[in-house]
Amino acid sequence: MNFIRLIVWKEFTQIRSDPLIIRLIIFPVVLQMFVLGYALTTEVKNTTITFLDRSDTPESVSLVQAIKRNPLFAFAGCAESESDCRRRLDRGDARLALIIPATFARDLSGPQGANVSLIIDGQDANSSNIASGYVNAIITGWSVSYLQKKLESRGLRLRNVLPVEARPVILYNPMLKSTWYMVPALAVVLVTMITALLTGFSIVKEKEAGTLEQLMVTPLSPVHVVLGKIIPYVVIGLFELSAVLAAATLWFGVPFKGNFLTVLLFGLIYMTSSIGIGILVSTIARNAQQVLFMLWFILIFFLFLSGFFLALENMPAWVQKLTYINPLRYFMFILREMFLKGSGFAELWPQGLAMLAIGGVVFGASLLTFQRKVG
Repeated sequence: MNFIRLIVWKEFTQIRSDPLIIRLIIFPVVLQMFVLGYALTTEVKNTTITFLDRSDTPESVSLVQAIKRNPLFAFAGCAESESDCRRRLDRGDARLALIIPATFARDLSGPQGANVSLIIDGQDANSSNIASGYVNAIITGWSVSYLQKKLESRGLRLRNVLPVEARPVILYNPMLKSTWYMVPALAVVLVTMITALLTGFSIVKEKEAGTLEQLMVTPLSPVHVVLGKIIPYVVIGLFELSAVLAAATLWFGVPFKGNFLTVLLFGLIYMTSSIGIGILVSTIARNAQQVLFMLWFILIFFLFLSGFFLALENMPAWVQKLTYINPLRYFMFILREMFLKGSGFAELWPQGLAMLAIGGVVFGASLLTFQRKVG
């Protein structure tokens, strides 16, 4: 234990005396937290839309105004023809074009109802689907309002005509704010980058300076060296995790309903994987540039298979099976559940056990590789 304590003290001394490491610990995390916290959102806003109203009746004008007044859309002007609508989409002036036929008002009173055409720029499939869904929802709401007024003029109520009425109750995120879902997951990404990167840099820096060989000729064993070097970064990782969670709660307003000590416990389990990856990469790499390149490749792979950007359920079955070896998947799920649902250890222990198994394999492999390389 004395050997490990001395190496820990040495590592903290090196961190204090290295302004680059201090900057890596503080500035990138703060910058990424506040920039990505606002940028990473699944909400689709300010979608540009143009209109071609061939009916030009009070009914068609009312429908156009219902869409224009919605803050989700940005009005891109009225088109003069269908070819003008297409030109606006081609130039990127508009993402959507709504075409109302000349017979719109007359068709509303007919048995078949009225139809409108919605032309969509489908380059970004996800955003286009969401934006078109918004337009359809607005048109449906306008249609229900129109029908209600028509029925009231005949002494009827819409509730008596509709056979079923859905009354949704939204739990955990009643305002449907995407930041509440994305910011806790961002904490996992930042902690992973810091712990894996700093651990990898720390060991490879000893190799570049030739001091790692000097340490190995002392009574220290490779295990002592590794444990002494990673403990400071475990402490830094827990501090970073606490800081990011505090920012998520105090700055972004994400409600935290879980237990803070349970978060730290799961964070400690998770770091066996992230720090193990840093050790494994540093034993293979010869310099800091190689560490950075290999970690970037690994983290990008893990990130896209974690459910951070894309729902795991939407992935092919064989890709979903690959995600079971991804520790980011489990810690991201844990943080989101603890933040929004208030889940505790009793509900989340299977994810913790999976992280512990993955971390044990990765950390054990990194220790064996390190011993073989320096032994």
